[in-house]
Amino acid sequence: MKTATVRDLRNRYTSLLKWIGAGEEIVITQRGKTIARLIPDQAPPGRTVDWSQSPAVKRDRSRAQRLTASESIELIHDAGGKW
Repeated sequence: MKTATVRDLRNRYTSLLKWIGAGEEIVITQRGKTIARLIPDQAPPGRTVDWSQSPAVKRDRSRAQRLTASESIELIHDAGGKW
């Protein structure tokens, strides 16, 4: 929980919005007394993905060709300039 004054709320509201966006609760004070609390809105629970059922995970790699170290280095070197 973070604390901010009314002046902070007026002058630095973008920073306070970032705090709230990060999940922080903010207590607003005026002359040392708490006058309000800002709390982040409860986000709906996110969907979970079962990656174990992904075709990429289930793919049979037993017959896949393996690259040698020099082939791997060459592949990385060739792709390096494209990013």
